Amino acid sequence: MKTIAIANQKGGVGKTTTTVNIAAGLVSLGKKVLCLDFDPQCHLSKYLGHKFDGGQTITDFIFAKCDYLELPPTEGLIRHTAFGIDYIPSSLRLSRGERALAHAMFPERVLREILAVVLPEGYDFVFIDCNPSMGLLLTNVLTAADRVLIPVQTEEFSVDGLEDMMELVQMVKANINPGLDILGLLPTMMANNNDSREVAGWLRKEFPNLAFSTGIGRYVDAPRSVKARKPVTGGKSKLAEQYMAATRELLEKMEGEQ
Repeated sequence: MKTIAIANQKGGVGKTTTTVNIAAGLVSLGKKVLCLDFDPQCHLSKYLGHKFDGGQTITDFIFAKCDYLELPPTEGLIRHTAFGIDYIPSSLRLSRGERALAHAMFPERVLREILAVVLPEGYDFVFIDCNPSMGLLLTNVLTAADRVLIPVQTEEFSVDGLEDMMELVQMVKANINPGLDILGLLPTMMANNNDSREVAGWLRKEFPNLAFSTGIGRYVDAPRSVKARKPVTGGKSKLAEQYMAATRELLEKMEGEQ
């Protein structure tokens, strides 16, 4: 089982859409996939049709761990979808998670210790959809992850914080999680103009071993997919084809490491 963080401290770069659609692509290839929503905005939970029925979320486990309480029962924590993706939902209360984590004994390791308890065997991949910030929530994810996939919107200002994100990954690797590595940089929200193509070209020139050859375009299919609570992957649209190509490229990268 490989745990992959989908992370970028900048919002609006396609993290959740990427998480759901690459997960769906892997399911279509016969892989068993779990997605974890670790964003207080709960976008992944909403995308996957979560009903917010008062059941357990990852937030309940974070606060119990930080308050030195017994962890809640895990029954019902993992939810299931009609299209084969399992997931653990988040809640708005996670917005107070930074303050709670600050009082934990080893604040950056809380999520890793929880996942060691709540995740059953049998999954090929766990994808964690991260919040857009550089605080303790993201550090917890990087401490729990094996790899990081960074969606990068192909606009000039969107790459400004990329160096900071990559430095944070290296800091966590050096000090907390030596098994952590960047899996790749995925160009997202590509427009049909010179500026977008130049940014994508820059990524591939500066990071030839990390930048995906597949790029994800900006299509109305993405917001429609979110509204429909259903991945585009598996359909016949251009966006579906791109996410399927990105899925295969991700698998190639993972297999190339073995």
